[in-house]
Amino acid sequence: MQLLILRHGEAEPVRGDDAARQLTERGREAVARVCEMRAAELAGVRAIWASPFIRTQQTARIVADLLGLPVKTESLLIGDTPPELVLNALQQVDTASYPLLLVSHQPLVGRLVNGVCGSGNRHPMGTSSLACLRAPVWADSCGELEWLQHAY
Repeated sequence: MQLLILRHGEAEPVRGDDAARQLTERGREAVARVCEMRAAELAGVRAIWASPFIRTQQTARIVADLLGLPVKTESLLIGDTPPELVLNALQQVDTASYPLLLVSHQPLVGRLVNGVCGSGNRHPMGTSSLACLRAPVWADSCGELEWLQHAY
């Protein structure tokens, strides 16, 4: 099975409610650039899940508009969720829903990518970074990183 993980684009500075922060224009452009660079790989995505935060919803919408897919809001995808909870949820997903794209935050995206690959902290997930993982089952050290695309 294939899982794609996208960190939201650059967001405006924190000025109160972190969940309400929006993407900057630069953030929108970076997400669009990553989508363009990986258009062939994204074309196979069958479902998109995103954190409820505004910046991740905006990031997911950029991809969803390109693919003609809806975005499913998943409260599990906020940044401080333990990765094990997300992996447990992924194990419940019908295999026909893969490749699946998750749009989320740090530290969750980094922990998922590096945890599934058993790679410590070797694979950084900057804003707008998109990773592609392949695994027979979603659990720690059970998968491999197929590729990692950074915006810059």
